[in-house]
Amino acid sequence: MRRTAVIASILTLLVGCDKPTPEAAAPAAPLTDLTSSPTVLFQVFGDRDGPRAAPIAIVSGGNLSAIALDADGWRMLDSMVFTAGMRLSLFHRGRDIGFAEVERGMWPADEDALYSLPGCRAPVPQAALRLDATIPLEESVELLAASAPFAQRTESKPLPADADSPGRTIAGAVAAEAEVGAEELANLEFHARWLRTGAGAEGRTLLATFLDPEAGDAGPGVGHSTNIFVLAEDSAGVFNTSYRHSSSGEARAVDFMRLVNHADLDGDGIAEIVAEGWRYAGVPDLVLLKYRAGRWRETFRVPMDWCTQRRQP
Repeated sequence: MRRTAVIASILTLLVGCDKPTPEAAAPAAPLTDLTSSPTVLFQVFGDRDGPRAAPIAIVSGGNLSAIALDADGWRMLDSMVFTAGMRLSLFHRGRDIGFAEVERGMWPADEDALYSLPGCRAPVPQAALRLDATIPLEESVELLAASAPFAQRTESKPLPADADSPGRTIAGAVAAEAEVGAEELANLEFHARWLRTGAGAEGRTLLATFLDPEAGDAGPGVGHSTNIFVLAEDSAGVFNTSYRHSSSGEARAVDFMRLVNHADLDGDGIAEIVAEGWRYAGVPDLVLLKYRAGRWRETFRVPMDWCTQRRQP
């Protein structure tokens, strides 16, 4: 899939609130308790030389919970995790890759807010960062970060060289079950990758996806579209499909899904997979997949809406 389109989709949420989203409702759960200084998970995105971080969940006992705060609570969180000079642990593809240093938070004293959104009274706080990574980074970044470190697997065993061949086989089988023909798959972008997850007999997971190149915000949202997202583990050359997502139909009604990243958040030696799910012209969801009893299961989903309260018309 085209990485530039993915990053453009994320940045679109920062410059406008013109998507048809419902009015924000009062939190169904009690407000998040910040007195215990909980561990916060962040999405790091944007240009490599000027990235941003946004809080997306609280991590506790290896589980994620949504952040529910009032205006004062968001300012308190900003002061706790986005003070200039603070360091956030960085994760990419199941590895600890260094840290991000906060250059400025959302509401520094005697300064304007870092950013604003049209029609939004209370945006989610973000921070401007400086990255100090131990690996080369692409021009556009999409990483996970946390306010506390998480130990990651240290696996030196090389991954198989070929992901495309087995990936096309398992994704093609899922597509066939969904009655998606080969001629339709030919018009989609295919991507396959091995992930060091710690799952299965070999400790690795094969990701295979077919995605419409027009599935992002820049696409027309018309016509027919399809998305296939499959995970599988291998044992002695036999692949066991452990997660499957298929959606096909009128473009505006298709549920799309893509990989964001993966990291071990609970210390059990098996990474959690973070994905993004979305529909055309809608606010995307952050989705967490955990590996349990030989299957990847969705255990957490939260909208990635950077506005907590909109102005009344």
